[in-house]
Amino acid sequence: MHIDPTKSRQLAEHQHDAPLTCCAFDASGRFVIAGGRDRGLLCLDVAAGKKTVLEGHESWIGSAVRAGSDLVLTADFAGRVIAWDCAGEYPMARWNISAHASTIYSLATSLDGKLFATGDRDGTIRVWQADNGQRRHEIAGLEHPVYALAFHPDGERLVSADRQPRKPRIKLWDFVTGKEQRSIDVPQLSAYRRVEDIEWGGIRAITLSSDGNTLVACGSNEYSGPACALLFDLAAGELKRKLTSNLKGFYYSAKFHAQGFLLTAGGDIGKGELRAWALNQDESLATVAMPGPCTSIDVHPHGHGFVLSQMIGKSSYPDTGALTLFEWSG
Repeated sequence: MHIDPTKSRQLAEHQHDAPLTCCAFDASGRFVIAGGRDRGLLCLDVAAGKKTVLEGHESWIGSAVRAGSDLVLTADFAGRVIAWDCAGEYPMARWNISAHASTIYSLATSLDGKLFATGDRDGTIRVWQADNGQRRHEIAGLEHPVYALAFHPDGERLVSADRQPRKPRIKLWDFVTGKEQRSIDVPQLSAYRRVEDIEWGGIRAITLSSDGNTLVACGSNEYSGPACALLFDLAAGELKRKLTSNLKGFYYSAKFHAQGFLLTAGGDIGKGELRAWALNQDESLATVAMPGPCTSIDVHPHGHGFVLSQMIGKSSYPDTGALTLFEWSG
């Protein structure tokens, strides 16, 4: 089915008692698992519209990704990763590991779903086996929090994004040898305030095109700038295009659709949006306005729809969340 990214409609919205920061479909599209600023995971049976809470995390949950044919992985701020087996009547924990001693800020899976990677507050990246949670490789000593990770489609390399003050960095790694192959400074996404000595910005998410040639880095264009996504030629390390919103704040998430267009999700206080982009245009193809910052997007495994997680509230510290489902028409 050919998707028209300019034609989407909302199917359902589900409220949550805490702000949501991540969401992921399972491989069948039956379940969506979402987490945020509480210890319980929101689990939605999409067709039935039934919500349950999955227990097992010890802290706020910052990341959720699907892995392989039946797993969704979730990671929390206490360093724990849980694999949820979604093949049965409802998701159940297959394994539960303490992956890091500090906060896990990033989680990614390989294209074949056999491996996953975690990045922590202290600057350590670890690569694991998805079916059993066994550690395979480690890259240490980045010195700054690892805010985003993405596996290269070749299955042999890994891209990381850290929060180095003034110049957040993208690095390309051979994760088996731990050898760095490329480093790209991204000062456009820095929001460093010298008086406060705090990096308020940084790269909040990265994603790669299916051929591995285009890397997208999300964040805010400097301190007061709009939400922004930068497109890089990964092989050359060169900036190709800057995609900007009308909203201040951040782009927190980006995903490529199989048909080649890009989706970005983000927002500011009390405002949020999803945008669809063609990679050769500066203007977006379509915009969907939302009542709160959109923190994560996942595309349905069959490609015909998507889900957004949100933080809802009128102040700079939102107090509730929402999970919203959409579908596209042809």
